[in-house]
Amino acid sequence: MFPIGDSIFVTKNSNGASNSGLIVGKKGVMMVDSTFFPSKAKRIVEFLSNITSKVLLYVINTHYHVDHILGNCAVDAPVIGSTATKEYIEKFDLEAFKLTLEPFLQRELKDAKLVPPSVTFRNRIKFELGDKSIEIVKMGGHTPDSSVVYVWPDAVCFCGDLLFSEYHAEIEPESDLNRWIQNLKKIKEKPLKWVVPGHGPVGGIEELDDMILYLEKFRSLFSMFKLKRVEEIVDKFGDDPILANRGFTALFEESLTNYLRRDKGAKHTGSHKT
Repeated sequence: MFPIGDSIFVTKNSNGASNSGLIVGKKGVMMVDSTFFPSKAKRIVEFLSNITSKVLLYVINTHYHVDHILGNCAVDAPVIGSTATKEYIEKFDLEAFKLTLEPFLQRELKDAKLVPPSVTFRNRIKFELGDKSIEIVKMGGHTPDSSVVYVWPDAVCFCGDLLFSEYHAEIEPESDLNRWIQNLKKIKEKPLKWVVPGHGPVGGIEELDDMILYLEKFRSLFSMFKLKRVEEIVDKFGDDPILANRGFTALFEESLTNYLRRDKGAKHTGSHKT
């Protein structure tokens, strides 16, 4: 993990895995997202014990996708999440999901269990850590329960999967592109120094601008895709750096397919792809 701001740490992932963060305040510590692997969550807790004697008070879940919450079971702290996140997690069939994974992942996650939030909120909730104020806000967009975590006065926002940096976004049938873009613009209005994406490296306000442009282009491309205007898609977007320079190309293709399913009323049951 590496530091940003004052006593805030973020995992450094070279493979686009979900990010996790630690917010260390005078009154204790809060973790943001516990990642896909319980073993990784344990290593984050070990890192914490090496840098401070302060107690880990809570784990915050930014949304219900398992690549952000499956490590909850390895952390000895209450989980905070929106009421919508709690409902999604409680409905998720983890054992059926494990059967869809490759054998080595099934072995790794053999004992993993879902731990839904025990501390819930409907729209927003605040916590004080003495020298830091934590504000968690449910916004929707990527998923209906997508939440962000503001840390003041450090001017940090953990954006969850509302923000992907250097990687293609995971866009699902349940994603609301208009709301997603609007919420990124709301986040941009805040006096922020750092934004932490759900996947990819930490950055500044420019990352929000790039994500807004990415989603606007995806929306335009999707409209053409529906009309089967393939040649126009290639001419307009084939070499577009906003789209072409991001990792996980296969995820981009799947997002187009998934979003087409939106028009057919398909519902998503949870993600692990990133």
